[in-house]
Amino acid sequence: MMKPKLIFVITSVCMLFVFCSNSQKPDIQGCTDSQACNYDNESTTDDGSCLYNDCFGVCGGDAVIDCTGICGGSFELDECGECLHPINQTDTWNSTCSGCMDESAANYDSDAIIDDGSCVEVFPDGWILSWNDEFNSDNINGANWTHEIWSPYHVNNELQAYTDRPDNSFIENGHLVIRALNENFNSAEYTSARLTSSGKGEWQYGRCDIRAKIPLGQGTWPAIWMLGSNIGSVGWPSCGEIDIMEHVNNNLIVHSSIHTNACFHALAGYPGACPDYNISCPGGCPDALPNTYWKDLPNVDDWHVYGMIWTADYLTFTIDNAPWMTVSRPIIPGDDMWPFDQEFFFILNLAIGGDWPGNPDDSIFPVSLEIDYVRVYVPE
Repeated sequence: MMKPKLIFVITSVCMLFVFCSNSQKPDIQGCTDSQACNYDNESTTDDGSCLYNDCFGVCGGDAVIDCTGICGGSFELDECGECLHPINQTDTWNSTCSGCMDESAANYDSDAIIDDGSCVEVFPDGWILSWNDEFNSDNINGANWTHEIWSPYHVNNELQAYTDRPDNSFIENGHLVIRALNENFNSAEYTSARLTSSGKGEWQYGRCDIRAKIPLGQGTWPAIWMLGSNIGSVGWPSCGEIDIMEHVNNNLIVHSSIHTNACFHALAGYPGACPDYNISCPGGCPDALPNTYWKDLPNVDDWHVYGMIWTADYLTFTIDNAPWMTVSRPIIPGDDMWPFDQEFFFILNLAIGGDWPGNPDDSIFPVSLEIDYVRVYVPE
């Protein structure tokens, strides 16, 4: 029989051996998560180094399944919860939950969670806002406008190159600014911008109001106008053209007109070959052409609201909410005579030189067309 004293000694030695063994075992740091792709079963302390396979199976990779279900895809959820491409679909990013969030505004949108700066205080009597751009954001809204990129002499022997550079179009103090510059650029001596709502804002009938400030200067040709949405298939002038406001040089007048396949400035026999559009003006329209007239506007370079009321039977042009010229549907039917029973889109541009204004005075530059808002209404 083993003596108690010997048992005690052996036990003590064993315990001392175990203690000494544990106290001398090194602390091994590493990844201790068995789910990690770099798990280290020898590690005793987790050092935060764990890595995990991404959706491609790459250890430590950052590829994830995007909102379309594609591994490594580029689509993301915007703030509205819509699955969109953050670069290729910037035009619609956050658009489905954006709107006017001012409860006192006439176009308050109770469903909006992002204020898009579109609030309008009051609508004209009898009209409801259908589409608008107040130009209150930091940048030009790509959901509403596309820049057309053109070389000089593209139309009308105009001298400017149209660009999408921020030098030529930008938002400043709540206004869209289209600025023409005298500079050498891609074989042009002048640059400017031309914005269109084609494919983004198109309408048939209603009312539009555009508050704008036009420049004076030899060689300037600012315009606010519309083209038929079918221009890609039928061409101009078959698509129809509505010139809400045009101005050239230093003239104290503005022009409004229509162009159709049956009546445009280059038509053989113009103006005598044009149909009767029965142009009428308060107080009469002396010397009116069959499709156009001009209005004296002594303070032409101040802010004005250029507008149009468009029905199936007539186009009435307005300045500062006052009608000043009406063009009526002719008795003779047909799209050649009246192509205005379809959707049209806006164009905002500042041309330099060309067939109408002639050569520019280089001392006037830079010059700018400013737009405060564009609003489209439908009847109540």
